[in-house]
Amino acid sequence: MTQPNNRPGFITNSRLVPPAHTFGKKKTPKMSKYTAKYLEDKLKEQLQAQHVQVTDESDGCGGKFSVVIVSEAFKNKTLLQKHRLVNSTLAEELKEIHAFSQKSYTPEEWEKVQQQQQ
Repeated sequence: MTQPNNRPGFITNSRLVPPAHTFGKKKTPKMSKYTAKYLEDKLKEQLQAQHVQVTDESDGCGGKFSVVIVSEAFKNKTLLQKHRLVNSTLAEELKEIHAFSQKSYTPEEWEKVQQQQQ
C-alpha cells in the first residue's frame, strides 16, 4: 500500500521512493576544495607548529583527512582542549570535510612518541 508523504518522494512497504525526476540520476560526491597541503600550511601558520603531517584518506575527493600536529600551543592543555583548538583553527574547512581525525602533541610528547616507535 502506498502512503502519501509531505516530501517529494513517497513511502511504499516501509521504503522511501525518490521522486520520479531523480530516477536514474547518480549522485556525484561533492569535492572539497581543501587539499592536504592547504591544511598543512594553515595549521603550521595558525598554531606555529613545528611539525604537521596531513594525510588525505578520501581517495581524491578531499573530504577525509587525518593529521598529526606538534606545537607549543598545546602545552598545558588537555586532549579535549587541544582538539578544540585545532577544530576552531579549521572551523570553516571542517564544514566541508566529512571526516577528520587528529593527533595533537607538544614537542616533548612528540619526542616520546618518536622514541617509542624506534
